[in-house]
Amino acid sequence: MKLIRSRMASFLKYGATVLLSAALMSGMSSCIFEYGDDCPDRLVVTVLNDWTAAPTAAPGGMAYIFMPADGSAPWRYDFPGRDAGAVLLPPGQYSFLSFNDDTYNIRFHDEAGYDGYEFYTVSGELPAGVTATEPVLNCPDMMWGCAYGCVEVGYEALSYVPVATPEGHERSVVSTRFELLALQRPLTARYRFRITDISNLEGVRSMSASLSGMAGSLYPATGRKGNYPSTLALKAVRTADDAVGGDFFTFGIPANPSARNVLSLMVVLTDGRGYCYDFDVTEQVRRAPDPMDVTLLISGLVIEPSESDEPSGFDVSVDGWETVVVNYTD
Repeated sequence: MKLIRSRMASFLKYGATVLLSAALMSGMSSCIFEYGDDCPDRLVVTVLNDWTAAPTAAPGGMAYIFMPADGSAPWRYDFPGRDAGAVLLPPGQYSFLSFNDDTYNIRFHDEAGYDGYEFYTVSGELPAGVTATEPVLNCPDMMWGCAYGCVEVGYEALSYVPVATPEGHERSVVSTRFELLALQRPLTARYRFRITDISNLEGVRSMSASLSGMAGSLYPATGRKGNYPSTLALKAVRTADDAVGGDFFTFGIPANPSARNVLSLMVVLTDGRGYCYDFDVTEQVRRAPDPMDVTLLISGLVIEPSESDEPSGFDVSVDGWETVVVNYTD
């Protein structure tokens, strides 16, 4: 099997790491092995993706990482699109992670291995002059993935533990065909906000939004969220003459949330004044029937009317914003 180099979207920083990438082209697998051509005995394992939990998923590509139980350097393969294919692995025990590798805002802490592998997002920005008490982050991209804590590659068969039974027992799958079925599922939640019945929206020149109290990272092996609350910087667009909304992805809320979730709508009027309208949406977030699909609904907002259609020269980035806490009934 020919050894060739191929481009990788990202990789693990494990010191003297073995770098591997594979792409399926007419049945051919490829890899990189930094220690030269004396590759150890390797077996062909076919990774198959099951998208039942995310039938409309359309990743640009997926990464498949096998982390040896002995702590040696991981083996990573990247395939374009939804489908995986054949990979080469030495016999042994592994933990397994897969996720889409086409993200823009996602970064990785990967030095801590399987349980400590962490997704986090880059720093974001609020409008100049608006302050936050939490770190401000960009929203994560849509992510899908799969995590198996135990995959054993033997000479006779492949075995792995993909799911737990309803009784809580682990169920092992044994494949003499050396096929690993990766149960891909959404990793990031889809959120949206809708503010309707707004008065004086015609006097708004620009707008943006934020949502506080959200998790800033995710550990895909366990589903655990980062402990510290963060504020997500959001886009806000006019959806009607009296309505504003936005759609975004999140890691959700920390497992033990310590901060309330406040949706802020920041508007700059045509006369140059800036207002920040705060809505406490904590109960909507925490009572959402599906934490992976959350809609925040606000109705009845009176925006301060603009005093002029011409900018007055007032600079909200210098003189600050006026914050209005809006009481509403959800």
